[in-house]
Amino acid sequence: MLLTNTDKILIIASASTGNNIFCTPAIHLIRKHLPNATIDVVALNKLSAEVFAENTDINQLFVLSKSRDINKIAKNYSKIMVLNKNALKKLSDIQAPFTLVPPMTDAIHHAEHLLQFVARLLEVKVSDDDRHYVIETRQTAEALLAKFNLQTNTTLINIHLGCGTTVLHGWKFFYARRADDKKLWSIDAYIALGNALMQAIPNLRIAITGTSNESFLAKKFEKNVANTINLVGKTTVSDLRALMQRADLFIAHDCGVFHIASASDVPIVGLYGPTNPVATGPYPFKPQHILIKKEEMADITVQEVVLSATQLLGNFPRFAKT
Repeated sequence: MLLTNTDKILIIASASTGNNIFCTPAIHLIRKHLPNATIDVVALNKLSAEVFAENTDINQLFVLSKSRDINKIAKNYSKIMVLNKNALKKLSDIQAPFTLVPPMTDAIHHAEHLLQFVARLLEVKVSDDDRHYVIETRQTAEALLAKFNLQTNTTLINIHLGCGTTVLHGWKFFYARRADDKKLWSIDAYIALGNALMQAIPNLRIAITGTSNESFLAKKFEKNVANTINLVGKTTVSDLRALMQRADLFIAHDCGVFHIASASDVPIVGLYGPTNPVATGPYPFKPQHILIKKEEMADITVQEVVLSATQLLGNFPRFAKT
């Protein structure tokens, strides 16, 4: 299948914020080379659809989670592409012909894999300028943080505590089955980190983020770390992208918000256990990114995260963030 400038293209993404972010460079490449094509996108739930809000590469965004809904609109398109194989678990009965992205590998980043797949369909080469996420925002960090009375010289660190599974299942998962998720650092470790950062960095405020299902994490953190800015349950993807324009540093494990941070120039300390940062780390990797990779998340120490954080704050003082 080759893509042409007269095509009406339907792109089926996923139910995951992170995986949908990985799709955005590929979608942008299609728009760059096919300015007259119709590019419509399907996200499988409202939360993950926020990634594509106001994306000017896209003509229309649908939130659909059933095969029959895809089948109803499929006749309107000349090409249908599925950019995440896990989407087919929910959409197992798509009747229209579609092209599925080849299986991912750990050898290259998932976003790069999608970008190269689309480049082959376009018969074009990928340049470094094509390697960036596209997340739009009309929000400003100042508006988002207005009630917290931040001074211009306040250092702001954003820590994200949750993950995709806590978004779906909340505290029941976190306390009963959190050991099943190999990406997570413990809430107690994050609390210890917050207090260590407060001691090490003058005039610091820590903002925590997550969905409303993760408010139980926020309450515990806020109770134990002074002057916490609690934004849990109060932000969209667009808001989080805006927050990165003001943050001096972002710290988190592998999660959707980690990839939102990667769409900006904010310095990042990424915490990785068994998952592979080659495949799901920052994209593209930048000098202001430090990844701490251990065999298990529990092997990561508070002290080495503080060291990485202070190193980045020293090497990359607040600069123009886009």
